[in-house]
Amino acid sequence: MKDLKGKVAVVTGGNSGIGLGVARALAAEGTHLMLSGLHADKSERAARALAEEYGIRAVGVASDASSREDVEALADLALKEFGHIDMLVANAGVGLRGAVHQISDNDWDWLMGVNVRGVYLACSAFIRRFIEQGKPAHILITGSEQSVGMTPYGSMPIYAASKHALLGLADAIRNDYAESDVAVTLLCPGPVATDIWDIERDRPARYGQRAASNEESKKLIMELGMDARLVGRMAVEGVKAGDFYVFTHEYIRELVDGRYKEMIAALDKTDAFAK
Repeated sequence: MKDLKGKVAVVTGGNSGIGLGVARALAAEGTHLMLSGLHADKSERAARALAEEYGIRAVGVASDASSREDVEALADLALKEFGHIDMLVANAGVGLRGAVHQISDNDWDWLMGVNVRGVYLACSAFIRRFIEQGKPAHILITGSEQSVGMTPYGSMPIYAASKHALLGLADAIRNDYAESDVAVTLLCPGPVATDIWDIERDRPARYGQRAASNEESKKLIMELGMDARLVGRMAVEGVKAGDFYVFTHEYIRELVDGRYKEMIAALDKTDAFAK
């Protein structure tokens, strides 16, 4: 999708952080936008700001990424507002620290419900509409460095599991819908300066007690994190080039190399059994 001018993109989790960074980069290309998030006022403010700055049409709405009803309604609303949809940015996600023995079932259900179920629901709803439209479309999924390796910045096992899952989902979509002209890009960022450190504020009551803001995580992310605007530009350039992977930090090469070498060594042992 080399030319994004006049296209329509729906961005989940689009009112802050990486989602807003991607939305801004799309707006700079002349793409019209629907931004969704849990809070309508926040989404509306972000949409107004982008519309005024870039002269595009932008709509902000409230939508729970983990709700099938909300996601289907979001897709229907986008079609009603714009007449067609060219791109889905499945970005909504949450993060949580803690080793396996420290996390609860509620922690697992909440994070997986947003990070994996939410992306699955969005892809499911929008791919059906892409096929009905019968023209090329693109899906950008926000994964993580942890889609390909373990971060050096502390234990986040269920977050890592969710982002590994998105690699598998994106790969399967790439394979299954290539003939339908639905392309996929997996954004795998390292640390980004966003408010994900305080994402517990949006944790629904059904998933148990909310944790206090993690000041240590906040300090680390704000010191080491890349500007979300730069991440957004990198992601959009990847979409325009038709790339499957977009990596943001140089050190991710070490994660990929380490995983590759370990797997090749294991395959060498497999070869030995075949002799």
